[in-house]
Amino acid sequence: MWWRGVRLRYRLIALDVDGTLFGSRHQVSPRTLAALASARQRGAITVITTGRSPQSALRISREIGGGPVVCCNGAGVLDEAGRVLHLAGIPADPLVKTLTLGRRAGVLTHCYTPDGLVLDRPLAHLVNAYAWLRAGGKAFEAALGVARMWGANRTRLVPSLRRWAALPDRPPVLKLMLFGAPAGLPALAEQICREVQGVEVTSSGADNIEVTAAGVSKASGLMVLGERLGIPPEAMIAFGDSDNDLAMLRYVGLGVAMGNARPHVKAAADRVAPPCDEDGVAHVLEEVCGG
Repeated sequence: MWWRGVRLRYRLIALDVDGTLFGSRHQVSPRTLAALASARQRGAITVITTGRSPQSALRISREIGGGPVVCCNGAGVLDEAGRVLHLAGIPADPLVKTLTLGRRAGVLTHCYTPDGLVLDRPLAHLVNAYAWLRAGGKAFEAALGVARMWGANRTRLVPSLRRWAALPDRPPVLKLMLFGAPAGLPALAEQICREVQGVEVTSSGADNIEVTAAGVSKASGLMVLGERLGIPPEAMIAFGDSDNDLAMLRYVGLGVAMGNARPHVKAAADRVAPPCDEDGVAHVLEEVCGG
């Protein structure tokens, strides 16, 4: 085919998941899968770049055809086989302080580690996860989805997340997730920024706060990966829709915000794609990668 000898301008395609690859039905559309396959045939590398766990990121990467992953908002970078290339854990003191603030605020919290998710208050987490999945499908499908999600993420239950976080022999915590009512989370995020040193605070939706170690972002994860692969940021294209995508959209050569993104995310991007439920990723890749 004539295009096999043509060098792509963008050699790395960084893909957020929820609200970008996954629409309301929590899956990738056939058109988007075809556009990604075409870009890979021309030499591009597809990289899942997500706040999700290492296990979830790798599963989605395999669903779209493979590639390395940047997970936990940049705190973890893994190759296609799941081998760790880079980890950046939250130091113990700021982790425990953030968990304490979350507990006082009455929000749900769970920790992302290289080994899987760790949480307490399992019943409350089950209800929260079910409500999230139920919004895009039927009740029975949502219940099955929660079970699959916990299994795929190797979820571990502990009596107290704060006591577990203080243990000296626990695995590193790559990301801390806090869930609560949207009205109260901005004030909690401001409090964490004000009172806890050594962390980055962002969000992937109105109902959550995401905390990583200071200096960690999806952009920092792409920087680590780009240096290993010999791909500069100007040869990267990234797709995203949320606050935790802002640094990535600004870092790459072409930052694309989804049409369903909030206005300030669109303003930070180089261009805006159609919404994810209208195959926004495919629409742009078909244009810039000749799909």
